[in-house]
Amino acid sequence: MTEFISAKEPITDIAPILAKKGIRISLEAEELLKKFADEIVLEKLIALNKPFLSKEDIEPFIISNEMKTQIERANDFIPSAKEYEPKIVINHTRDVTGKSRTKGETENFINYFRNRYERLSRFLRKSTSVPTSDLSEVKKHIGEKVRIIVLISDKKETKKGNLLFEVEDMTGTFKVVISSSRDNDKLIKKSKGVLMDDVVAITGKILEPYMIAEDIEWPDMPIVREKKQIDADLAVAYISDIHFGSRYFLEKQLDAFTNWLHCRGESKDLAGKVKYLVIAGDSVDGIGVYPNQEKELVVKDIYKQYELLDDFIQEIPDYIEVIVIPGNHDAVRRGEPQPALGKDLLKSDVLSLGNPTSVSIEGLKHLIYHGTSLDSMIANIPEASYMHPEKVMVEYLKRRHLSPIYGGNPIIPENIDYMVIDDAPDVFHCGHIHRNGYTQYRGTLVINSGTFQDRTDYQIKQGHVPTPGQVPVYEMKYNRLRTLDFSQ
Repeated sequence: MTEFISAKEPITDIAPILAKKGIRISLEAEELLKKFADEIVLEKLIALNKPFLSKEDIEPFIISNEMKTQIERANDFIPSAKEYEPKIVINHTRDVTGKSRTKGETENFINYFRNRYERLSRFLRKSTSVPTSDLSEVKKHIGEKVRIIVLISDKKETKKGNLLFEVEDMTGTFKVVISSSRDNDKLIKKSKGVLMDDVVAITGKILEPYMIAEDIEWPDMPIVREKKQIDADLAVAYISDIHFGSRYFLEKQLDAFTNWLHCRGESKDLAGKVKYLVIAGDSVDGIGVYPNQEKELVVKDIYKQYELLDDFIQEIPDYIEVIVIPGNHDAVRRGEPQPALGKDLLKSDVLSLGNPTSVSIEGLKHLIYHGTSLDSMIANIPEASYMHPEKVMVEYLKRRHLSPIYGGNPIIPENIDYMVIDDAPDVFHCGHIHRNGYTQYRGTLVINSGTFQDRTDYQIKQGHVPTPGQVPVYEMKYNRLRTLDFSQ
């Protein structure tokens, strides 16, 4: 931690002392010195060895001294979070760190998709008035209405303007037609949002070669959720995409956030409640992540980039628990799921976890994912936009999957699909898009935490408008989310 020297009592008669040293001061300078000068300032002014001191000469010393006084007062404030022990439980079964066993062989791909299908189909196997049929048995129901639970293996438009899905389950394959008739608008809108490799339930009438769809369902979150009560009045701060090493890194804004965590400045009471800080990936800018990246780096050594991250973490109050996951710019494997950052990179005493990861904070289930697949989701979902990352994150929750389109971004075919959302989270936190966004969806607080990197040339070309320096802070006891703006 940085140590600050406490200011001493002001010396109100500093002008005569300086006069004895042969130093004259202006009237404006004298007024300032009466308010703020102490022995430390006096020594520094004498050391200047100037016969006359103006207001401009002494202002740097006065501002410095005034800041120290404010810091001393801030240190009198006792943060409420300091009085509590942290309560974090890690769901290790959903973190790939130390568990990657894939060799990239055919069997791994088969196991991966089988595991995805089996786990997601469980959420769709519910009691309905329409019987659910495996595809191997579906032709026994010609002329009847049935429900099938399938993975979408292909999606295309027919010459007549209808949509045609090729689907499969563990027993076979089939075709599903979505009619483009005008009285089918609701279903057409749903079907356009269906992604490749989605696991869905489709209800419709069976004809011999295909099904005529009448409805489509995703696994989705439960509608009714028990509201959790948090006794301790504590808060969580969420950040991501700091990009240490980039020439666009916003150092002053991050310093302002760190100072705020030390309860300096406005909203001191809220700062004092912060017990947890979650960093959702891309803490550093990395090396060789994209072509010609070196032109946009001020730190071209990956280990030195992580030293900057360690320095930042050391500046955070020691009673705050820090959780860090990697992103696509971090120095772990690019394919998801990603293992945690190792001690060779991140040396600080933090909870370094994989991407994605699931943890309970004060009893609230947190799903933390960097959000690399947001790009492929936005490219394939109608009306999805970089301006509203929270809406795209809701699409993850509907599908209970963090990367539905296989190949949309690099995915490692583990025997277990770590991207499946088994449990409904209370808080879902992503980054990657560099734009803040928030919403509530079926009992889940959805947060995209923005960035501490300025707008890059690439973002300007793509029309992306980031929201740097904005930090969401969640007061768990009151279910209240606030955003603090450090962008100025």
